[in-house]
Amino acid sequence: MLVGCADILERLFDQVLVPGAVRDELLRLNAPEIVKAWIRRPPPWLKVEQIPKVRPIHGLHPGESEALQLALQAKAAGVLMDDLDGRKAARRLGLSVAGTVGLLERAAEAGWIKLPEAVARLRQTNFFIAPEVLNQVLERDRSRRALVRPIAKDPGLPR
Repeated sequence: MLVGCADILERLFDQVLVPGAVRDELLRLNAPEIVKAWIRRPPPWLKVEQIPKVRPIHGLHPGESEALQLALQAKAAGVLMDDLDGRKAARRLGLSVAGTVGLLERAAEAGWIKLPEAVARLRQTNFFIAPEVLNQVLERDRSRRALVRPIAKDPGLPR
């Protein structure tokens, strides 16, 4: 939301399931108003699901625990998660994991966004990721873009 790329989720996934605990996190007092407004009126492809019997997972916050339970309950192929401990737990459960930066990178590869601009906006938020990870992602993006540059026309060739 804060990076202006929420539509990437719709392009990448038919549906995104969000557990109630994650929705509640997005509605907290300290959450930005744009995020609160978005989750109060979610887009049609986003569905908030309540977990009837929440089983806390040691070392994880309620949102991560519920997201993993929901992914398993829905037989999802994977889970969207940035929390490092949550990502490890997801892999232990056999789920593939994608995070914010990975989704941005996929969107850039598809030509939907300019990754340096999205990363610059991401750096202006409270999102935490090691700077070297962002630098690696930006370097991969520069390399990828260098490989797909159009060949300049030779003015001496007939058209």
